Amino acid sequence: APYFHNQIGILTETGQPSPTPRYWDPAELPEFVGGRRGGGVPTSRPTMYYPDPWEGGWLHFRDAIDYMITGSMAVLDIGAKRRQEWLYNIYRMGRAAIEAGEAGGPFAYVIPAEQWDTGESRELVDVLRRGGVEIHRATGDFTADGTRFSRGAYVVPAAQAFRPYAVDLMERQDYPDRRAYEGGPPIPPYDMAGWTLPIQMGVNVVRIEQPFQAPMQQIEWAEVDAGSVSGNADFGFALSHQENLSALAVNRLLKAGDRVHWAGTDVQAGGRIFETGAIVIEARSGTQDRVEGLANELGLDFVGVASRPDAELYRLSTPRVAMYKSWVSNMDEGWTRWLLEQYEFPLDTLHDADIKSGDLSDYDVIIMPDQSPERIIKGHEPGTMPSEYVGGLGVEGVAALKGYVEGGGTVIALDAASDLAIEQFGLPVENAVSDVPSSDFFIPGSLVGLEVDKGHALAYGMQQEGAAFFVRSRAFDVVQPARAGEQQAPEQPVEVVARYATHDLLKSGWALGEDRHLAGKAAIVRARLGQGDVTLIGFRAQFRGQPGGTFKFLFNAIHGATLPDLPKRAGVAATSEGM
Repeated sequence: APYFHNQIGILTETGQPSPTPRYWDPAELPEFVGGRRGGGVPTSRPTMYYPDPWEGGWLHFRDAIDYMITGSMAVLDIGAKRRQEWLYNIYRMGRAAIEAGEAGGPFAYVIPAEQWDTGESRELVDVLRRGGVEIHRATGDFTADGTRFSRGAYVVPAAQAFRPYAVDLMERQDYPDRRAYEGGPPIPPYDMAGWTLPIQMGVNVVRIEQPFQAPMQQIEWAEVDAGSVSGNADFGFALSHQENLSALAVNRLLKAGDRVHWAGTDVQAGGRIFETGAIVIEARSGTQDRVEGLANELGLDFVGVASRPDAELYRLSTPRVAMYKSWVSNMDEGWTRWLLEQYEFPLDTLHDADIKSGDLSDYDVIIMPDQSPERIIKGHEPGTMPSEYVGGLGVEGVAALKGYVEGGGTVIALDAASDLAIEQFGLPVENAVSDVPSSDFFIPGSLVGLEVDKGHALAYGMQQEGAAFFVRSRAFDVVQPARAGEQQAPEQPVEVVARYATHDLLKSGWALGEDRHLAGKAAIVRARLGQGDVTLIGFRAQFRGQPGGTFKFLFNAIHGATLPDLPKRAGVAATSEGM
């Protein structure tokens, strides 16, 4: 990000495993730090990554702090000494970026006003603006590269000082094929390799190659056009499930005491047809005012429903949600919590002791964020932390979670946590890539294609094709459990909600062996267990609060947990077939 803003970026890091002082025998120092042999930094000689190697002896917590202060002061010192030169170079790089953008290829990016999820398109605009990208909004219709765009479209000109930043976020990443030696194995990316914002947010963006003219004005932030409330609302209102913000509206309406439903089939209202999963709100005292307030604030369109729809209506209730929080630090738990707070899902926290001893039946759904089974079960090793923070869930906690599901609860397991559910709950599902060596299959952090079963309740509001953020993630095979005297069971208690694409799988980034090991595999499944169920989301549907195109999988799983009688898939039996 600094380089793409015409700045110098310097990252300094120190490794300090404990504040407790420790003596390191120089002869026992590791040969390499920061990675495996060949990919790490040598400790015995200066390098650009480690210019002043530490030679051993006593190591105190204060030493790491002094190291960071020294590095920071060095940056300030050289910045002061080269102030004029660096400021002038910032100007020169900005001017060069503007000239490159004026030459075209691309000339601009257009975010059309017509979107599947207009809230996500506004969020895309705001993400770019937070990064200093200049954006305009069309005040009238215009044509660019032969395509007609309507008033309200956003235009991101390439002729601007931060052009490299805008291009980096809007374009598909194509990581180079680097080899350890000629004809040798590939050198994989260290970390994220694909992050194209339009792809992960599910927003349609059009790249424009040639110069064009359009009536437009520069904006500071995305503008929320007030939504509408229209039609005869004798029975209530219909709201499309397409917008992520519809989940926020549902949570607010439920909190206010309104009767909110999911429709089991299409709903006709006000001359429109709302797809299966449409949100129907019954008209009660104060509902009209609340709906109008949501329309104005969130830009949602509510259409009046004159009489009770022919569709089966499944009444939602405020979900009682808890999320597991390991004492082992877990970034994914924090991002998941942050996202659910933004959409105003009520949320409790469950630590190890809470699951072992608490009455879990108080909750409709328990979320297990991405974390390895070993860390969940074992936690911190005894002696490394105070006693109340060691031990993990253990056998007792895992048994309590399984009993919770069998008694009618719902567990949502994200990415690595799905391995725990598969292994410990005995689900008829396998992680199809768990035993594949990284030399044959490896995706460190890229966007891959999804094929979605739109008729499934967990996919309400989704587009038929999407993209998943795959970060060393999971893929599933459904295993048919056999019964005594039978070769296979007649009914499969597992439903496939989405699969990884069979064609054009890699959307952005880098992947090894994806066509052989990932294509066509299940990405999201829901498995019955006793009276409850387990939803396995094999990828990062909420990764760092970014991939808005897949948020609804998580939101639907939470809201759907309050609807035990809802068919898992519209119009068909609840099986793993019929994708």
